[in-house]
Amino acid sequence: MVICIEVSERTKQEMDNLVEIGNYHDYSEAVSVAISNQLVLHRQVSKSGTVLFPGKAAHSTEPGSKRSTRRINLDDDRSTALEVPALFSSRPLDKRVSEAAPLPDDVFAPTQAVPVDRWIFGQHNKLLPAKVSCRALASLLNEPENGSQGVLLSKATAEIAEQAVRLGDYLRVLDKKFELNRDDAYSTAFPYSGTDSEDKARLRYAGQFVAAISKQGRLTGFLMDLKLINRARNKAPRVLLTQAGWDFAQLPNALLDSRIHDARPAKLSEDEKTVLLAHISRHVPAEDFAYRTILGALSEGADSPERLDTVLKRHLSARAEKPFTDAFLTTQRSGAISRMTDLGLVDRVRNGIRVTYVVTNRGTLYRQGHAIGVSQ
Repeated sequence: MVICIEVSERTKQEMDNLVEIGNYHDYSEAVSVAISNQLVLHRQVSKSGTVLFPGKAAHSTEPGSKRSTRRINLDDDRSTALEVPALFSSRPLDKRVSEAAPLPDDVFAPTQAVPVDRWIFGQHNKLLPAKVSCRALASLLNEPENGSQGVLLSKATAEIAEQAVRLGDYLRVLDKKFELNRDDAYSTAFPYSGTDSEDKARLRYAGQFVAAISKQGRLTGFLMDLKLINRARNKAPRVLLTQAGWDFAQLPNALLDSRIHDARPAKLSEDEKTVLLAHISRHVPAEDFAYRTILGALSEGADSPERLDTVLKRHLSARAEKPFTDAFLTTQRSGAISRMTDLGLVDRVRNGIRVTYVVTNRGTLYRQGHAIGVSQ
């Protein structure tokens, strides 16, 4: 659907800034997310007369006053009272109201070469948010009012992103407890409360790790790229999980399902990695090609970021106008490596500021096309 509107020069500049800083693909995606969140605000006001965001205090009515925020002090003993929101911690029932959606169509065939610029967007670089959003969608789809028609996109993005802020606070506590660096941190990619950029981070999470609608009317985002969701056949934008999405959502996850963590829990279980790798190898050609290309390059000695970028540059599409930048290539490589690390295909080895990539046993088996559920 195409809707034309007239905006002021100031609004146009603000839209440009929103697309730039919010990492949206275009105006349509940014506006779609904004409208979804505005709808949630109106509904909240109609119910209670006020709007309270998690982790934020209400606006002061005094002229010139600044909004106060509730910051999570990680050194405060009260921070240990945080927990995983029920939307993510409750495993959905096997007897679900909603049926699985068919897999999205694909322009690439299995084993077909896929240029780096057509790989999954590099900023979609963590798989824990995908697990969290699938778990939340499964819970929402088990509600009778959603059922087989799917959950409204506006409802899904608003509710999941809002609860993701609470989860981000909880995960930051665990990061501090287990002294995790950025590569290993649980909270990476999640929004959290008490920062000036909280709203932006929440909207980014909604658009990237739940879903958004492109100007062509297509469902976009990380879950769609991985074929874990699809759009329901309905006039209003609604979302359904595919069978792979349901399978991924229902698997146990120690980080989300346990209230006590004396030892450091894994982001994903071995079963979760196995299910995702099997799905990717069979049904997600772009991601499968990315994994195999990187594993092949690492096996041939391109084991540093610089050497790997040199190899991957050969797989970029040629563009006479506005050729792809080195920064874009680095983002694509970094995102793919991060996802592969989450799945146990590669390890990062740090020696001071120098980083090298090592293919794991599972990575070797994946490249060879053998059983992918083998432990490292």
